[in-house]
Amino acid sequence: MTRSKRPPYPVSVGPSPCVDVVLATYRRPHTLAYAIRSVLEQGHAALRLHVVGDGCDEASERIVRAIDDPRVAFRRFPKGRGFGYAHRNVVLRETRAPFVAYMTDDDLWFPDHLERALRELEEGALDLVALRSVAVQYPDTLDPHFFAFDWAGPFATRFLRTWFMGAVNCVHRRAVFERVGYWNDRLFRFGDREFYNRVRLSGPATRYVDHVSLVRFYARHWDARYRPDVAPPQERYLDKVRDPAWRDAVRALAVRPGREPRVRLRQWRDFAGFAAHSGPKFVRFLWERARNGAPEARLC
Repeated sequence: MTRSKRPPYPVSVGPSPCVDVVLATYRRPHTLAYAIRSVLEQGHAALRLHVVGDGCDEASERIVRAIDDPRVAFRRFPKGRGFGYAHRNVVLRETRAPFVAYMTDDDLWFPDHLERALRELEEGALDLVALRSVAVQYPDTLDPHFFAFDWAGPFATRFLRTWFMGAVNCVHRRAVFERVGYWNDRLFRFGDREFYNRVRLSGPATRYVDHVSLVRFYARHWDARYRPDVAPPQERYLDKVRDPAWRDAVRALAVRPGREPRVRLRQWRDFAGFAAHSGPKFVRFLWERARNGAPEARLC
């Protein structure tokens, strides 16, 4: 394991509270730089980005180390079990900012993602807030009506929406770790869903806010379709998320009532596809969680 030298960095910059952002990466050097840039371009600039290399390749490391920004720290670990949740916990236990957020190596935040999340946390006296995402489907279809956020009814709001709430949607207070523990590193996958729902059901004040603040590129839609000789869609969409008019238009589409039949059909098709793809993995997750239980809460 190699470690980057960690320069001193304040817990806050001026009057703004600092946010520790954890970005775990395996082998997506083709999209990693765009994800990092969307973090560093946040309107809330008081942050430190911790890129956690979970068995990542040298190309990914070169991309991170080429970024000339003192807010970026890189840690490279050997490949961990599953999605490498143990490595994230190592970094989380070493950090001290009062707020924590998570990024992936292929998604993009809107520039006001942290600003909106922190405002919700403060004004609502919340411990964790989750914001809405939109998805880009192959070859280049922006879908503001991803079914998990758009469907109504008990099944959708109590299960589907909470199940598809990835860590990239969430920002929380560090004190949450004291109450519910860290990420469950005994799980092979779905650790972000487990952490979100453990927080949601364990007492801390949480809220889902139906406000779009990020763009997701689900691996099921994209991982087999990236080409080394063609720029990934993240390049185009990073320019889009910088445009306030584009962001306003996307948010307006996401809240527009009355979905067309073709939209409803696409949502059902997506639901069936995710169920077929993730169903066996979900069964394994349930078995691992039942066997191992949740991590114990402990003082940071």
